[in-house]
Amino acid sequence: MAGRTIDIVAAGPPSPDLHDPAAPAWALAAGLAASGHSVQVTYPGSAEPPAAAPAGVAAVPFSPVTAHVGTALGDAELARAAARHLRANSQAVVRDPSGLGALGHHAGHRPVVAFVRSLSAEEASPPAGTGPRLAGRLFAWGERRGVRRLEKEALAEATVVCCATVAQRDRLRDDYGVAAARLRIVASAVAPGPDPPSREAARRSLTVPDDVPLAVALPPAESEATAAAVSPIVEAFRRTRPIFTGARLAVVGTAETYGAGISSVPERDAATVGRAVAAADVVVVTSPGPAVDPTLVLALRAGAAVVVAPEVDLGEGADATVRRSPLADPGELASVLAELFADPEERRVQGEKGRAFARRFDPAELARELEGAGAFGPS
Repeated sequence: MAGRTIDIVAAGPPSPDLHDPAAPAWALAAGLAASGHSVQVTYPGSAEPPAAAPAGVAAVPFSPVTAHVGTALGDAELARAAARHLRANSQAVVRDPSGLGALGHHAGHRPVVAFVRSLSAEEASPPAGTGPRLAGRLFAWGERRGVRRLEKEALAEATVVCCATVAQRDRLRDDYGVAAARLRIVASAVAPGPDPPSREAARRSLTVPDDVPLAVALPPAESEATAAAVSPIVEAFRRTRPIFTGARLAVVGTAETYGAGISSVPERDAATVGRAVAAADVVVVTSPGPAVDPTLVLALRAGAAVVVAPEVDLGEGADATVRRSPLADPGELASVLAELFADPEERRVQGEKGRAFARRFDPAELARELEGAGAFGPS
């Protein structure tokens, strides 16, 4: 049912970076607005609303004064500051990510939908210089306790808790005490991004001929993980290339030089990734952990044959949409690349299934799913 008034609390302003922590919130906001809802996004940021806000979405930045910047308490203060900007007439509140600390009395009796992107209790670390000494260990222990307590406050306030994987759902239930009835496994909204070019135009931009096999590697966004992820992919391609004359590999998100047949594409914004996957025959996506990387969604939308690691959790019905391979094993990956390079019909079938599967990540589709499940209250 269209026409609700929904407030969203995001981690920051809209950004062209697909991996920005605020990206799913802004994508969902666009989907809700397209479905006819009145949407406002509140976020910590500059005093001027960004020009990049989706059409039909009101952007409300705020600059809170906090005494605990960079700490768990600081994040909880951000939540309370954001809550003061919620509209009095809004019918539901979305927190994406769920964050630390409760919105408090500002949430009122409205449904609160919380999206869990990560559980950070085990990620807290002592400040630089404390090392392994007792003071550092005590700080880390105390910070973890504080983070977990504030995470639980945010989750306890939510009427619906959305997560991406079965493992995350089970941990929320078993370790955080979230009732199963409040848990939902839903896809993460991924914005469509700019319209990708045709295959021919995309290949021209990468200086790749139309008649040679092209693989594209999409490594993790974190620079320190890129080299480790790319190295076995490059080795697998080198083993495959002698069988396929003129085959190419394009590595997105790095400026490294890899040698014959391999090019680097330093940028990794949505437009660049869209252009790369539009040109590709095969896309290798190194999602960090079981969660689905947004670049994987763009590759599926483009109809490319996608290769992912076995641990990536795409949910039910996804096995036929991707090929799985241990990405750290160049021999196994080389076999998969060779099979896909040699079989255009298999690539076509997999690409069609991938396009259909990728619809669940469409922001408007996710908005309808949440509405149909009663996440924003009764119709």
